[in-house]
Amino acid sequence: GKSMDELLTDCLLQAIKAHIKDKDLPIEASGLFAMVLRARRRGSWVDVSSSSFKKASVFLARMEKEGLLRLATKNGVTKVTEFNRGHPLVKGYSPYPPDESEGAHLAMLHEAAAAASRPASLKGPPIAVEELFRPHSTMQGVLFPKDTEAVYTIHECKRFLTEYIDKEGLVDPTKPSQLVLDPFLCDALFPPQTETSPPIPTHLARAKVNEMFQKRLQAYFRMSGGSLKRPSTFPAKWHEGAGGVRQAVCPGVSIRTEVRRGHNVTLVRGLELLGIDSEIFAKDMKEVFAAASSFEATPLKDGGKTNEVMFQGFWDKTLGQHLMAEYSCPKMCLEVRAKGKNSEKAARLATNVTRG
Repeated sequence: GKSMDELLTDCLLQAIKAHIKDKDLPIEASGLFAMVLRARRRGSWVDVSSSSFKKASVFLARMEKEGLLRLATKNGVTKVTEFNRGHPLVKGYSPYPPDESEGAHLAMLHEAAAAASRPASLKGPPIAVEELFRPHSTMQGVLFPKDTEAVYTIHECKRFLTEYIDKEGLVDPTKPSQLVLDPFLCDALFPPQTETSPPIPTHLARAKVNEMFQKRLQAYFRMSGGSLKRPSTFPAKWHEGAGGVRQAVCPGVSIRTEVRRGHNVTLVRGLELLGIDSEIFAKDMKEVFAAASSFEATPLKDGGKTNEVMFQGFWDKTLGQHLMAEYSCPKMCLEVRAKGKNSEKAARLATNVTRG
């Protein structure tokens, strides 16, 4: 069979020829490598740590040296800026159908890229949302490849755990439903011990190990389609659900109503997460619904900024419906906070624009 180096190269060639168009570039190196992994044939497995490259950055640097692609680093972020589609390896590679790849969902990227060239107010392809996970730092290099930027599906995470358990022989031979906890698995499952911490058990039920393992994973969401030029990955937001259980929630657009100085207003944040230009959106609302608005950059707790659009009056229902109908925004990406008398009675109809 092929070596892991050859399998990785084949995945890159598959991504170049079947998934990524030149108009999708530039793309961050970490994002490209995630596409490379998902370009493998369904049911197969590739692992950069089992190759001679050991790291994704080394693999991409080697591919650049061999003339397959070009990298550029600015402000500490490395991006792939060009593919050499005339390279003999690219020209000689015969791709398999995209729907046979592990990441068949990447086929939608072409339509997502095309959507970016359409007017933002026209309906594009639906925004696809995928929940992904980043392993805890104690898991990297042991249960997972040592790549601090990589994110994985829950299926892939469970496969890494199962492979480690099988490789290290951690199934209790006298009771197969129990696992023997070695030091590395203990570090992955339990927080650092203190003097008051209870002792770590030597055995745990496999179901309990799976539960603790998943709780230590860091949740992320990847969105593609709609007005997004390329897939974007964001850390999950956390909400307290029923019974005080914390739930990972997809970040998105926040719509909030309030009264300021005696005037009813509706505030919209997070449009940029969905690739929507705040100024274009405000103009669109004015043309379609005669909605008066203003916008400004607002600082966030993490030091970043978001554009906040303020509409005069209560527009929560109209905004939500317009974002879903005209900007392909899924309902799960909308957070509406408007109750009682501070809520719009019913969504408005368009006033001075007729859409064909």
